[in-house]
Amino acid sequence: MQVASHSFSAAQGPIPHIVRTRIANACVPSTDGALSMPFTSPAFRAIQDALDAALRRELQMPDDVDILFLPCSASTHFALVPMNLLPASGHAIYIDSGHWSARATGEARRYGRIETMPAAAACDGRPFGNGAAYCHYTANETADGLQFHTPPCADALLVADMTSALIAAPIDWSRHGLVYAGAQKSLGIAGLSMVFVRRSLLHESPQTAPRVLDYAALSAGASRLSTPPVFAMHCALYMLEWIAEQGGSAALRARQDARAARIYTLLDRPDTPYRTRPQKSWRSQINPCFDFEHPGLDADFLRDAAAVNLHGLAGHPECGGVRISLYIGQNDAAIDALCDFLQSWSPPRS
Repeated sequence: MQVASHSFSAAQGPIPHIVRTRIANACVPSTDGALSMPFTSPAFRAIQDALDAALRRELQMPDDVDILFLPCSASTHFALVPMNLLPASGHAIYIDSGHWSARATGEARRYGRIETMPAAAACDGRPFGNGAAYCHYTANETADGLQFHTPPCADALLVADMTSALIAAPIDWSRHGLVYAGAQKSLGIAGLSMVFVRRSLLHESPQTAPRVLDYAALSAGASRLSTPPVFAMHCALYMLEWIAEQGGSAALRARQDARAARIYTLLDRPDTPYRTRPQKSWRSQINPCFDFEHPGLDADFLRDAAAVNLHGLAGHPECGGVRISLYIGQNDAAIDALCDFLQSWSPPRS
């Protein structure tokens, strides 16, 4: 009997079978199907309106937040956020929490004055950032296995990269002025990013952003200043329909927390070779990362995992180790197979 293959890749979240079937069926019509639907058509506008409504429902968004749909990655917003929000004479604060926050900080420095703060200091209960244009943080560091379980204590408005935490973590809208995310972890396929921005922040770009990348212009043009990612938006809508059928985002978060607890229980056993990172108060519920008590065991673990059809477990190239991605589309069979492997695996005898 063939053993099922399971991917835990951090780059692309699993798409449930029923969602893949619905996407495939949507591609079949020769005209106005998902692969040939013009973005100028009433049919696409109905898709966009339904996607907007579903996101508002699942993210419990207030009415004064606008949703923008862009045909780019979340990393593009490392530049677009300062281009749209950072005045030439102002400054912004970026929380240093790992690989992706460093990438965002480096890009933002091309557009203005940026101050950095360690993650621990940003969440120690002491307010900071008064006078800053905004405070940026990466809600979940996929490379480092670090997650903010409460937002930073900034006095400035919060800007969050929620790419790997969208749906998987609640958003306190009273604290956030802007949230951005790529769709591929939780809402389908790559090629779509979304910006959730308070309308009070939508004004003329201080950095003269190109019109098709200007948040205010995109809002005024209903995200259709250029061709939007039509197919990716179809996929996101089908994923949101599936999320609703599972009981909604809150139910999926509870399931994800239970899965993470099950995995960390196995990793934390005193008789195992695993060594989790970071410290428990910062550990990600979305991307558990771990190393080994003895260096050099990564290759053995990954080889043995691949032999039982568990794939995509290699850590980020700059961090090494092992990374488990628990995106919401993952099925129970994959979790069971991984837990069985974590419990039974032991290093090869030298």
